[in-house]
Amino acid sequence: MFIAGFVIAGALAFPNPAGRAQDKPKNLPPESASSRNGTSCSGNTKEETQITDGLLWTHYCREAPVGGPWSIHVLQLARHRRDLQVHSTMGTDAAGQFARVPLTELAGRETLKGADVLAIVNGDFDMEQPYFGVPIGLAISGGKIQSAGGDSRPAMGIFVSGRPSIGVPDIHMQAQVGKDRWPIATFNKPLGYAKSHDLRMYSRAFRTSVKAAQPFAAIVITKLDRPLPPDAQTKIMGVISEIREPATEQIIPENAILLAEPSDTKDSQSKFRNLKVGMRVTVRMLVRMEQHPDISDAIAGLPILVTAGHAAIQRELSDYIKQRHPRTAVCYNEQNYIFVVVDGRQQKLSVGMTLEELADFMVSLGCTEAMNTDGGGSTEMAITVPQKNSPGTSKLEIVNSPSDGPERGRPNAWIIVRRH
Repeated sequence: MFIAGFVIAGALAFPNPAGRAQDKPKNLPPESASSRNGTSCSGNTKEETQITDGLLWTHYCREAPVGGPWSIHVLQLARHRRDLQVHSTMGTDAAGQFARVPLTELAGRETLKGADVLAIVNGDFDMEQPYFGVPIGLAISGGKIQSAGGDSRPAMGIFVSGRPSIGVPDIHMQAQVGKDRWPIATFNKPLGYAKSHDLRMYSRAFRTSVKAAQPFAAIVITKLDRPLPPDAQTKIMGVISEIREPATEQIIPENAILLAEPSDTKDSQSKFRNLKVGMRVTVRMLVRMEQHPDISDAIAGLPILVTAGHAAIQRELSDYIKQRHPRTAVCYNEQNYIFVVVDGRQQKLSVGMTLEELADFMVSLGCTEAMNTDGGGSTEMAITVPQKNSPGTSKLEIVNSPSDGPERGRPNAWIIVRRH
């Protein structure tokens, strides 16, 4: 069903300070009052398009407090619709390893699997080069942990029941050999990402190898009793097949776990010094939100914007992040999931928002809980929209105007599909 309307609406009142985004603009496209798909923004307007029953796309134009327009796209998904589902999808290369993948390509991959894709919105920040495509925060897809650990970044998680939650996940990872138990700081993150003397764990999804400037020791665990990636609550048993001498690069074998020590670990403090090939190893992993482990999907972001229906930005942020930028945010209330993208860095089309402005806008949409995700040139929303010139047909289109011009590959994304 297709419903389109154009309604003049009053301007929303927002305060004027502080925001967040992570990348500095490069090679900005020529200044234009229109987006790449021809959408323009001026005045205070609201245009609604019903994508399907239970899924509404709204394009707002507003005047920003500093002058210039805002172009805001809002996707509202009814939570009670059992025929519609939101879940996370990971960007991977041909070898199945983390990579930046454009959202339209991620959607196309889901379509090839038989999914009826209705929309897709960018997800988490990723690491800097050479680790593009590695999500910074927690990433769970289809109940499987893709990447976890490090700093305590919030995430939006969706439980198996379909209930959402936004908050800081509780992550516990541990390796046990005999009576010895060792905490694991990170799973599938660069070796130097977390300031910790605890072990780091890797699967082949991370990269072909792990590298560091200084030599580090590692062990390889094979003959795993369950396949990778691991479940959000799991116990994996395997056998030590290799004990590696310290080196600046350690190869990660396929269908195996690599446990590595930080490169500043002294020989006398090495957890591996008394190990032998053939010893059994048990790895335990537990990820919970609200004390519940049955998480189906999770994508991290930063910071939390709204708590209990009130703007409440949580976390100290850099001055650059506090400036006006393109933004992406996710939220929910009792009735809906809501996904928002705000274009920016395009003075005639949209000037972008500060975090306070974004938080206030999320409150105005009725969000109970809301979180900022990756913004800047990563801000993107693509929707399968009805074609006005060809009734009865629809096509996936990027509806906003990415500030870099071309779409930027992302490590993961929220995708909305129709169940059959």
